[in-house]
Amino acid sequence: MAEASKVIHVRNVGHEISENDLLQLFQPFGVITKLVMLRAKNQALLQMQDIPSAINAMQFYTNVQPTIRGRNVYVQFSSHQELTTMDQNAQGRGDEPNRILLVTIHHMLYPITVEVLHQVFSPHGFVEKIVTFQKSAGQLQIFSLSPELLYNILSCLLNSCTIYLC
Repeated sequence: MAEASKVIHVRNVGHEISENDLLQLFQPFGVITKLVMLRAKNQALLQMQDIPSAINAMQFYTNVQPTIRGRNVYVQFSSHQELTTMDQNAQGRGDEPNRILLVTIHHMLYPITVEVLHQVFSPHGFVEKIVTFQKSAGQLQIFSLSPELLYNILSCLLNSCTIYLC
């Protein structure tokens, strides 16, 4: 058995299995503080309030095969000691907003270089960094922008104008 953790990894979670089904399976062992469904992988992660609760659940399901809606699910301790949410990640940065903008350019008629992008965006505020790369969907650029530039760009997009006209 892996190292004990508050987080339990559940496998073989089919599309017919709901969050409520998982809650019912583990609530007899203690309070569940977080539940993340990983639908694309047929998996889930759930966090118990404390390690003893998670140990009790794991010990029970070592001897009894957990089944939900006729499907066997498989449980083990997760390598994560705790699940973090996006809100908790943002708290680590204080109140600083995210200043990253991902831009995808499709059907380019003219070459788009870092210099061209800087020319287009810099009149609206300070451009901290531009990174470009090619993907099959089009040319992608990642910008690190000042908050006022990001605000100007977003208000321009919300007003349905192109960046050249803002």
